Parts: sequence; C-alpha cells; structure tokens
Amino acid sequence: MPIYNSERHLRQALDSLLGQTLRDFELIVSDNASTDGTGAICAEYAQRDKRVRYIRQERNIGAPRNWNAVLHPARGEFFKWASGNDYCSPDSLALCVEAMQREPDITLCYGHTELIDNDGNSLGAYPGDLDINDPRPSDRFKKLLNGVGLNNAQQGVIRTSVLRRTGLDRLYPGGDIPLMSELALYGRLTLLPGVMLYRRFSPDTVMAMRSPAEVTLIYNPQAKKQAGFLRVRFHWDNFTSILRAPISYSEKLRALGIAVKYAAWDREKLWGEVRFLWASTPSSTSMRP
Repeated sequence: MPIYNSERHLRQALDSLLGQTLRDFELIVSDNASTDGTGAICAEYAQRDKRVRYIRQERNIGAPRNWNAVLHPARGEFFKWASGNDYCSPDSLALCVEAMQREPDITLCYGHTELIDNDGNSLGAYPGDLDINDPRPSDRFKKLLNGVGLNNAQQGVIRTSVLRRTGLDRLYPGGDIPLMSELALYGRLTLLPGVMLYRRFSPDTVMAMRSPAEVTLIYNPQAKKQAGFLRVRFHWDNFTSILRAPISYSEKLRALGIAVKYAAWDREKLWGEVRFLWASTPSSTSMRP
C-alpha cells in the first residue's frame, strides 16, 4: 500500500485488507513522507497487527517510485497494490488467489469495480473493466491498449515473479498503462464476477481530474517544469516491453506491428511533442527571421 496524506480514508482501506478471509499475507505500507496524520495511523496498525510492515520514506519520492517501492521487499508468491483511498471486498484476495492457483497462465486477476465518492456513496458500477483471456500475447496486448480506461486492474492480484520482470510502474503520468500492456504479454488478465474494489472517484483521487501542473508534482515533487514527451515515452515503453517479453519471435513481430499502428494513430500528439522540442532548442530559435 503506497500512500501519501491518506488519513481521511486510510483506516477503512487498512481494515478492508486486514479483514480478508485469506489471512496469510504481509501488508507493506510505504508512507511517502506524509505531512498529515497518516504516519500515526500506520504506526498504530503496525503495532496492533504483525502482518503490517510500515516503511516511511525520508522525502517525497513521487507517486510511481513509491508504488514500486512496496514491491522490492515483498516475499509472497502473489502481489497486490492497494490504495489508501479505496477498499476491497472481504473475499477478494481469496477468490483471486484461488483462480490463479487453479490456472497458472493467469498473470493478473481482479474483480469488478464500483465507484464511490469521498463520503462512500455509490456512483455506480464501472462498466469498463477488461477481461483479457485471449490465447495469443499479441491479441492480449492489442485488447489492453484499445480498451483500457480507468486502470482498476492495477489493484488486482499479480504474480510477483512476473511483475519483477517488467519495467514496473513508469515514472511519468500515464506510465501505468505500459505496465499493464506488458503484463498482458506475459499472461491472461482475468476478470472475476462480483464487485471486489470500491474506488474513490473525485478530484482528490483521480489524476485525470487534476491540472497538468498538479500531476507533474505528484509524479516528481522536485520537477521544475511540467512533465513532457509523455506520448513519446509511452510508445517507447510499449516497444521495449515487447522486445523483452518471453514470447515467440512471431508474436513479438505481430505485437510490434500493433504498437506501430497504435503510434501511427497517435501521430498528431507525437509530432506535437517533437515540434515543441524543435521549437525549444536554441539552434531552431536562432534561425527564425
């Protein structure tokens, strides 16, 4: 559980995990140098339940680095990210682990999502959770890229050994999607019936509802300017993910073709970033009349 200034909903998030019907797990909490009461709540829970391991970062290292930080000390066969704003159904871990033990080609398993507001009121079921069980890695890769909306699957149960072979959560806004498309190359992303995640949907919790300047600082608190070249980095990561994936050469070629077509579809944004780079270089500005 990577967290930052999460005191408002943290107790409910922790209780939903520690109250799971599957009891055999460790809960690693990485506090990204919170300035509110988050640390005191975490220390309280760590003293109360031996399954809780509380880590506090000395400084704010940015959201994706903090998400990746909880993986490094993890010792279990299965791994799950959890947000300090959201909560899970009591049987979510048990059902996902059971399915993954039964079917070893499942890389990630999760349930449906219900969106809630900051007061816990239902905003309705999210209709876009993906069930990606195609046998071909390239088909799974394509289905993920073309269909992903809210990335609720990132809070699913993932095979730890597979996750460690990926590029993890990338360090730029939107960098969670290349991770998901990379996981799709390794195996199935299976959606189970029933709501298992209750996700807060508000400007406090959803990146798309924040300004670019706010998002930049969330990802990199030391940033002096707004994060750039997001689409270039996004597509580059898709290509490198395909090249390192343990799939056949024919599937690599097919997946690369899909990635090229996706980049071509996105060409206006890509060229916009390239033009901005050209216009920003001293040599280009000096050549203007």
